Amino acid sequence: MKKIKVVVVGNCQARPIAALLEKMNDQIEVTKIAIVHLLKTEQENEYKEAFEDADYIIAQLVAPNYPCEFVRTDSLKEKYEGKVTTIVNLFFNGYTPDWMYIRIPGKGTLKGPMADYHNKTIVESWRKGLTHSEAGEFLFDVEYNADKYGGSVRESLFELKSREENADVIISDYISLKMLNKRLFFTFNHPSLELLQEYCKRILEVLLLEANMIKTLNKEPLNSLVPILNCGVGFNLPFDKDYKGLEVQIADDNILLGKRKRYDPIDMISVFYQIYSANSELIFSVKL
Repeated sequence: MKKIKVVVVGNCQARPIAALLEKMNDQIEVTKIAIVHLLKTEQENEYKEAFEDADYIIAQLVAPNYPCEFVRTDSLKEKYEGKVTTIVNLFFNGYTPDWMYIRIPGKGTLKGPMADYHNKTIVESWRKGLTHSEAGEFLFDVEYNADKYGGSVRESLFELKSREENADVIISDYISLKMLNKRLFFTFNHPSLELLQEYCKRILEVLLLEANMIKTLNKEPLNSLVPILNCGVGFNLPFDKDYKGLEVQIADDNILLGKRKRYDPIDMISVFYQIYSANSELIFSVKL
């Protein structure tokens, strides 16, 4: 039987989406995965043949001004008319609105025990000169977090629905329905396997292809980093008081990340404080 050739274009979610599409429909063969943030315009020839041969191109929405030109949504639609099915970047910060990236000008993101992610409360506490214990108290102060982040669930769902207006496949209704009972995101852009599988089912439905919901991946593909749920956003879910992060070795200006490690809050704060003390000028310039 002839395979249905599919190319998937997107961020870190593209690989698990590709794997799930192949699992859920035996006819599908993913011939190429384009990870947009790792690509440059001059690499187009590496992907051109796969795009041309594909029956379907499943592509996350990419802005018209994105640096890598050939993965822009409007460019893909213009060159491969009729093949492109657009999806959204699955992004929801309702569970962890207090986490962010810290960009180093010209060098990417500042690393730490949660890889690219940093906690706004810990950053603010360091800048104020608070002790580790004082920072920890703010992390779990319900009133403080509700005041700062209480509207995050509503705002993030609204933002996702707005982006879905330009996509062929939607998922915000499922998130709204299920989010109170299950944690559907580990970080704001790392969805759970359940959510990824539901989204792939909907992708296949849009393509008028069968979806086998029994066949799936053996483990969570995007749970290597798991911050604690913010205590002020109103979710009544099991509350883990440890962080799933990575070992950190600080050597002069280098921050080396190692294997997975669980941190209690004070240990997590301690490592972040060391990193911030070594990058004080950058941390004081961060907009929270």
